[in-house]
Amino acid sequence: MDRLEQTAQFMLDQHNLKQNFKNLPRTLMPSDINEAYKIQEIFQKNSGRGTLGGFKIALASKVQQELCGIDHPIAGGIFANEIKTSPSTIKLSDFHGLGLEFEIAVTIANDLKPNMGIFDKENIKQHIKSLSPAFELIIDREADYSNINPLTMITDNAWCSGIILGKELPNWKELDLEAIQSKLFWNNEPPQNAMIKDANPIDSLVWVSNLLISLGKTIPKNSVIITGSVIKTRAPQQGDKITYSVGNLSEVEINII
Repeated sequence: MDRLEQTAQFMLDQHNLKQNFKNLPRTLMPSDINEAYKIQEIFQKNSGRGTLGGFKIALASKVQQELCGIDHPIAGGIFANEIKTSPSTIKLSDFHGLGLEFEIAVTIANDLKPNMGIFDKENIKQHIKSLSPAFELIIDREADYSNINPLTMITDNAWCSGIILGKELPNWKELDLEAIQSKLFWNNEPPQNAMIKDANPIDSLVWVSNLLISLGKTIPKNSVIITGSVIKTRAPQQGDKITYSVGNLSEVEINII
């Protein structure tokens, strides 16, 4: 087993033994970000969780990046069998440190390949099949947020444990994403409002796509890419019923048991 495989196995062992998240030891730390993504790919292949059905962005905000000592987001994979549809019920005990994030998911219309060149906010739109509201299920494994090494987080698949998709937004090409407000309904609490533009979903899609093709990867047709949370991550409790709505266009619902 070479060092990259050892590093991936170190992270998988943490999961299998239900250990809290901890940064990689110096002897296993990736030498750079490209090596971290190579280890992430090994982690995904050896996880026993199946094939990928999409990708995610993490540390999208400057505040999160500064906390981890980097100046850019990071990406991870979404396993196909962990993509669920709304409404969905999940067992809290199935997760180790569950958090919810509140996002826009993009379904890709065509294969995105390295030979297609660099994407931007305009040319990426021809490759979008649909937009949907989504929850991301984050597993932070009780991480100490004051001590998170971003290269370690990359090897740990950026903490993704699946997503829940709402119905597609109707006529997304006609929508002004700069003007749409979303609402988070958490039990009987007053709703929390956020603008979709706060997570810049098209910008996030461009960033993830360009990163993956720069690593020589193809993003397959019908992949789902989630684009960052517009509201701070929140940990649910048993009995919670949570709905995230995008305008009056669509919503996604989860029940925690």
